[in-house]
Amino acid sequence: MLKIIKKNLNSHILILDKLDKKIKFKRIFFLVANKKIQRGDHAHKKCVQAFFSVKGSFFIECIFFNGKKRKILIKPGKNLQIIQPFTWVKVNLRKNDVCGVLCDRYYEEKDYIRDFQLFNKIINNKKI
Repeated sequence: MLKIIKKNLNSHILILDKLDKKIKFKRIFFLVANKKIQRGDHAHKKCVQAFFSVKGSFFIECIFFNGKKRKILIKPGKNLQIIQPFTWVKVNLRKNDVCGVLCDRYYEEKDYIRDFQLFNKIINNKKI
């Protein structure tokens, strides 16, 4: 569960609660945008990720293993978007946006698929 508690106009609390019901995470990282930027642009072989907004609203663009495409709006305190393995993800951030990502695996470079042509080849073989 993701919730924002506003105490006053000067501060608020972002609460990530009951995460064990969504994802058993081993790693968390944050994407902090100092300017408009696109991050991600890769897929994972095994890692499940959960995206959320710490600050700002932004889109993640996904191409799923079945070839379907979806653009997902991530808003602060509104959703924890679970992304399964073999999903190509691009995170589109604007200046001052902060994206949090929970992962169910430790960092492993070999888990990444960074070549889009290879990703397409893999998902096309999985469809057979």
